[in-house]
Amino acid sequence: MPAEAYVDENRFFSYKRFILNKDFVGSIPADGRVQKTLNIFVADFKNALEAISDGRPEEAKRDLLKARETWPEYFGVDFLLARIYEDQGDYGTAARYYKSYLNKLKDLHAGRYRISGPLIRGITASGIEEYHSAHELIERRLARYGISLGVVRPVFTPPRVLLPSLLVMAAAGAYAMIYYWLWPYVKRRRLISNPPEGFWICRYCDTANPDLCKECGKCGHPRE
Repeated sequence: MPAEAYVDENRFFSYKRFILNKDFVGSIPADGRVQKTLNIFVADFKNALEAISDGRPEEAKRDLLKARETWPEYFGVDFLLARIYEDQGDYGTAARYYKSYLNKLKDLHAGRYRISGPLIRGITASGIEEYHSAHELIERRLARYGISLGVVRPVFTPPRVLLPSLLVMAAAGAYAMIYYWLWPYVKRRRLISNPPEGFWICRYCDTANPDLCKECGKCGHPRE
């Protein structure tokens, strides 16, 4: 949709702008992993829109957050969350979601969503707004609340495809800490507390010395 279509601020900030394309949604088959994921997203997103229409913002936020987790790239979710928080008077959180929305909109126009980009364009009934006009409208709106868009931090959500890798990395880090630091420390403490019969362990270099020795035969420290 051309930029001039959103010169009207009221239309731009309307919840109704993100009603899904019924024909596109109806054509989504039920089989296949991508299709199932998309159908889960659509169900949560439609529930959120219905909750917004019925004046149930907390339910809408819950469903939108679920939709955001399922399909992080869809910028409309962030926009609607921003609108809900704005209507509730939480302008700081609203600004962060507006910033996330703008970043995703910019990525979409830059072609960074090679797989999900066509889906986003197909599912958005009102068309895709131009980034610079959207940025200008949001920047002007936030300025009324005394918020500078340039210093706002977006709400970050790791892409779903990275979550397994992040979990593996976290597990690997925990294993490395146990293997290279905690376990050697435990072994050393056990060795010092329970040396071989007839020996004592130097606390400085871990050398085993006969009981008759008064200082370590390796480092020269006295027995403690």
